[in-house]
Amino acid sequence: MYPLDLPRSLQPEELPAWVVEHLAQSHVPGPVDLVGHSLGALVALRVAAAHPELVRRLILISPPGITPRRSALTFGWPLVASLARARPTFLVRLAVDASRAGPANILRGARHVASADVKVEAQKVVAPTLLVWGAGDRLVPSAAAVRWLEVLANARLHIIATAAHVPMVEAPEELAVVIGKFRDER
Repeated sequence: MYPLDLPRSLQPEELPAWVVEHLAQSHVPGPVDLVGHSLGALVALRVAAAHPELVRRLILISPPGITPRRSALTFGWPLVASLARARPTFLVRLAVDASRAGPANILRGARHVASADVKVEAQKVVAPTLLVWGAGDRLVPSAAAVRWLEVLANARLHIIATAAHVPMVEAPEELAVVIGKFRDER
């Protein structure tokens, strides 16, 4: 496993090229299994669409971009509702991450996620793809999975009943098992 922390200094649309360059400079043997969550899922999808030779398997967790919103403000109420249900330890982690990123980067990312429309790019993905959603996701509702399954040629879906938008925090064991089984398939 090789985790990447996307640089906050870049514009969201610059991130896929950064990932490709980072993989090349790191001499990571490819193709790789690429996992992304939320904005990171958009980045992973764009890498897989533009560079199919680099991606063996694609795992998208709560990916936005299949049903664009008019404004980042439409995430406001779902975000408040999600935070109201979050565990205090997660809220602390979120606060630390938000302070590292800064309000300008958070707003820039939210605007990008809200306006993203990746239907055409998704049709170019050839890698087997696993879509993972938390059943209680209010930010990117799992109902969007139906549209994803329509545009991704080789995709399947796993819903985690006990999770919302951040299954890696809310149901890490189940997420790890699902990803592990998908990666081990022939």
